[in-house]
Amino acid sequence: MTGGEPLLRKNLEALIAQLAQLRTTEGKPLDLTLTTNGSLLSRKARALKAAGLNRVTVSLDGLDDAIFRQMNDVDFPVADVLAGIEAAKVAGLTDIKVNMVVKRGTNEQEIIPMARNFKGTGVSLRFIEYMDVGATNGWCMDEVLPSAQVIDMLRAEWPLKALEATAPGETAQRWAYADGSGEVGVISSVTQAFCRDCNRIRLSTEGKIFLCLFAHQGHDLREVLRRGADDAELANAIGNIWQGRADRYSELRASLPAGAHAGERRVEMSYIGG
Repeated sequence: MTGGEPLLRKNLEALIAQLAQLRTTEGKPLDLTLTTNGSLLSRKARALKAAGLNRVTVSLDGLDDAIFRQMNDVDFPVADVLAGIEAAKVAGLTDIKVNMVVKRGTNEQEIIPMARNFKGTGVSLRFIEYMDVGATNGWCMDEVLPSAQVIDMLRAEWPLKALEATAPGETAQRWAYADGSGEVGVISSVTQAFCRDCNRIRLSTEGKIFLCLFAHQGHDLREVLRRGADDAELANAIGNIWQGRADRYSELRASLPAGAHAGERRVEMSYIGG
């Protein structure tokens, strides 16, 4: 469950409890995870865990309050986010991740303080290249700090060793601290696109599925359900949509002529989340 901000949704815990009752075709429970800005997490972590949530990812782009607010245009302090992360740990949520979007010229000076803050805490920190999702964030390539440079900065402070991927389609390249005090990761969707390995579909609250963060349109599943489709028909509809997938904007970005997508409105991150 991702954003906008899912913790603003009324009765989210009830939805999680319903999802927790579902099983895969192999009879296994779903791996339920939530991405949040952390502002309300300290109040809701215990109830989320009790409802069946397994994991949580918190967005945090810096520890400095002014930089944090500049990156996210929010009216709550970093302290609220850090309190939410601690509450998630106390509640028993496991595999807690923190996502930091790195924007050159704005918050790259927060990379080392963020790593130092979460090193040895059991929280995995992910550095994400600043992306041109949607049409409202004013993105330009000059503001992208390549993940390779992030790793160089970290290695100048601590010895790191590369880790193997743990699942198909894993988006992060993971690195362990040599002293065993945890790991960090980088998501390089601009400089090292991974479109061909992508296995993600996002479902909007209006019943549309999007096959890519950079999609221009979704595919309507609500209408399929309202026609009375059973599970097999729904699975077949999703399968047909996925088989027709041709999304590879991140791979093509560098070769596209300037203004190639001018006037086209890609889906906003606040609508389908990360």
